[in-house]
Amino acid sequence: MPAVVIASADFEAFAHSCAQSLGLPQARILVVPHPIGGVPDEILQQRAEDKAEEVLSLFGVPVPTENGE
Repeated sequence: MPAVVIASADFEAFAHSCAQSLGLPQARILVVPHPIGGVPDEILQQRAEDKAEEVLSLFGVPVPTENGE
């Protein structure tokens, strides 16, 4: 089953280390700005929108370019 780990920037190295130690060096890890907790909803919404294409790409979904390809 396809999966993507979402880690805030402060935990990026830890996420990669865990993936490596579990034998998953190619794990899909999406890094988002830190922190996540205590951040206003409007900022989290913008961060999610900023990362939408990247998370789709990590799941293998073709993301159209600006010229529609």
